[in-house]
Amino acid sequence: MAGSKLKPLGPGGERRRICVAAQAIRRDADIDDSTMPDELARLFAENGDDVTLLWVAGRDVPSTEEVAARRAEFEAASVKLEVLDRSDQLLPSLATPESRSAALLHHLERSSYDLVYAPLEGGLAYYTLLAAETAATALPPVVVFAHAPEEWVHEADKSFMASTEAISIAYMEKYCAETADRTICASAALRKWMLSKGWKVRRAAVMPMVPLSAGIGPAAALPTPDRGDAREIAVLSAARFRYGPTLLCDALDILAQSAPEALTVTAFGPFGKIMGEHSGGLLLRRAEKWPFKFKLLPAAEPSAKLDYVERHGALAVIPSLAASTGAAVATLIAAGLPFVATNVGANAETWDPEARQPQLAEPEAGQLARSLLAALDEPPRPQRIDLLGRCRQAWLDTRDTPPSARSKRKQASTSPLVSIVMAHRNRPLFLKQAIAAIEAQTYDRLELVLVDDGSDEDQAKRLLDALEPTFRQRGWRILRRPHKHLGAARNAGVRAARGELILFVDDDNALFPEAVEHFVRAMAASGADICTAFQLIFYEDFVPADRADGLIQYLPLGGPDALGLIHNVYGDANAMVRREVFSQIGFLIEEPGYAMHDWEFFARASLAGLKVRLIPKPLYWYRSKPDGMFRTSNWYDNRCPLIEAFGSQHFDGARLLYQLAIAQNTARSEIDSARENLRYVPAYREYLELCDLEPNSAAAIEKLAAIAASAGRPDTAAILLERGPAKTGEDASDEVDGAGGSHSLAYQALRSARLLTSRASDLPLLLVARDGGGIFLRPHAEGSVAASLDHQFPPFFRGLEATVEVAHADAPAIDFGLALARPDQRIDWQRDLAAQTIVFSGWMTVREKFARHRLVTTLRVRRKMPLSIILAVRFAGLPNGFPTNAFFRELTLISD
Repeated sequence: MAGSKLKPLGPGGERRRICVAAQAIRRDADIDDSTMPDELARLFAENGDDVTLLWVAGRDVPSTEEVAARRAEFEAASVKLEVLDRSDQLLPSLATPESRSAALLHHLERSSYDLVYAPLEGGLAYYTLLAAETAATALPPVVVFAHAPEEWVHEADKSFMASTEAISIAYMEKYCAETADRTICASAALRKWMLSKGWKVRRAAVMPMVPLSAGIGPAAALPTPDRGDAREIAVLSAARFRYGPTLLCDALDILAQSAPEALTVTAFGPFGKIMGEHSGGLLLRRAEKWPFKFKLLPAAEPSAKLDYVERHGALAVIPSLAASTGAAVATLIAAGLPFVATNVGANAETWDPEARQPQLAEPEAGQLARSLLAALDEPPRPQRIDLLGRCRQAWLDTRDTPPSARSKRKQASTSPLVSIVMAHRNRPLFLKQAIAAIEAQTYDRLELVLVDDGSDEDQAKRLLDALEPTFRQRGWRILRRPHKHLGAARNAGVRAARGELILFVDDDNALFPEAVEHFVRAMAASGADICTAFQLIFYEDFVPADRADGLIQYLPLGGPDALGLIHNVYGDANAMVRREVFSQIGFLIEEPGYAMHDWEFFARASLAGLKVRLIPKPLYWYRSKPDGMFRTSNWYDNRCPLIEAFGSQHFDGARLLYQLAIAQNTARSEIDSARENLRYVPAYREYLELCDLEPNSAAAIEKLAAIAASAGRPDTAAILLERGPAKTGEDASDEVDGAGGSHSLAYQALRSARLLTSRASDLPLLLVARDGGGIFLRPHAEGSVAASLDHQFPPFFRGLEATVEVAHADAPAIDFGLALARPDQRIDWQRDLAAQTIVFSGWMTVREKFARHRLVTTLRVRRKMPLSIILAVRFAGLPNGFPTNAFFRELTLISD
């Protein structure tokens, strides 16, 4: 918003100083995200600007090695890379969107840029734009570019906002889009969506977002194609629901019935989660029905994906269910590469008939399958169109952004009288400091109304008596009242005040000398009804002499109302209020024992449509003490008036509050329904385990490769692991038999066995062999010996097979038994075992030595809960004194 005028490139060779802010610098971004800040930085640098790429690191701070490598790459492109991972005014971590936005503001305050670019996503420019609106500091013009706002992403991916952070980001993004000096939308479809949500962005420009450069650094190497008659479909991204992986799978199911011979389907990472299921696992699972060769390439940057499509002569497919940028369509048109895409959102406005590409398909499986088949039967001969040149020039033209008209500072026509209202009770030491800070103000037209709320300590009374003459001389007032608590005291001060602007100041805080001046300026510049401000927190009895000794720890936004019921998003009680606000919404609550008078008052004002603005600049010292009202009051009592205030109002943000309540209280099994459905099919056990891994981690890729190998796709596994032919047979997986749906329990599961029967014995009754020897049980003369593997029979499996053996030449005949029981089932070994378990195999007598026998037990009905496996042995006749060596060599779960 407001700031210095942009310097043009002149005869003297002056260079624009441009800052491009980014929250991530990724090489593996989806093409729809490919107009990344780093590309903008390179574009501007190529055209003579002095460019700083500011990497605002959040929770994932890059390593020193990564920063050094990236810095060298950008220096080669004449771009200066700076990493912003802290601010000396904030706590060390920039873990929240508020802290990252504040750190950017602090950086810009110390810098001298002519122009700033920031992505809309994440609300990074929020406090910078708020500082401009409230005239807190001089700042350069800000250009915000939008491609996938938080709320749009949730709608497109069909998910509710499940965190207060998501709602905060959505609020910050809306404000940035509405107040930036220039807002650029990736598509008309995105701007239309913003307008449908009530965003004031009619003047926002629409500028297609396609890769503006070849990128920095070498492209990741991808497999060389096998030349021949093979034909290939390339899925550029499947990491999110909105990218349409389920629609694609449905279409490929149809295409499988009439697909050309030797067809290959290739899907690129990065991977994500689709209704809880790993997106790579989803594709691999659905590929079990396809006769095609199937490849998964886990990591590739956009340029490498395009290079792969070109080298392989592949047909790209973009099965989007929602599209806010159309970047993938635009990029393929610009590259002259053939594709089939769905007719949704920005895809439709980006498609160009002059490109000679196939017509867009409706987002329906049958139509998408027909379009793919037609393009495979008669490959298109696309015409390359120079979209890149147009887009590059359009972005270069944005450098002429002046400060917007609405950002020009409004100065107060007069200096209004400010009435500082301060309530006090028995805190004379703090009161002296608070009054001294008021006396040091740079703003002259002010009065102090000090309301004593029934001080009964001698020291406090003496101080008030001593202050009376000075107050009378200045025209200030001291009101002495019976103790009626904070709300009543503040209201009394407002009624006695003469100013048109009321500034509440607590008696234990201390204003900075310029505070009142800043408050007055912010009220005039923003037209706000209420202004709050940042604060520096301290913990001592005396105000620090140096502001460097304090930190901004409370980062309110000034909204949204959707979160105003949960925590105070508006700001602290030390705030400026226009006098007419009290006649519009009433005064503060006067109930005793209530500590949130300011929060409830601000909420009422905002719900009534009044304008609440935060000044993102610390204007006072805030004393935090264990015996303060906030820390000693009851949170339940503090929330009740807020519930009443919100309950009597209808407000725009209620929809997001409902989403939050639903998302946080809906069972994960319902939200992650795709993952939940895997639990019902024992053969999908490995897919289920894959869901619990970070999608792009090494562990997830290895698991995905193991599943591919066991499913009969060794080539897919080899590509995932980036090595030679995938292992097959026993080496591919010691757990899953893809054809039979069986699962052999590994040593880790077997070692959980515990004895169920208590028999006196000098020798161990239970042993578990490490070398695959299985479980050893020793029969006892007093009766059965049994062990339990608690919870080791998973849900939805059908049965259990044991391979048993008597491994001693002189052992007597031994009975083996196998049962499944509830984990909490107590078994009386003197009674019939079948009557006490869910299913029992019966006793099988083994007389032959060193021969393996099969013992099977099968459930009549699959169970949704895990069961315990019971292993039992007993002498078939009388013991003969020789070793028994009774082994359960292998236990195999059966799904069919």
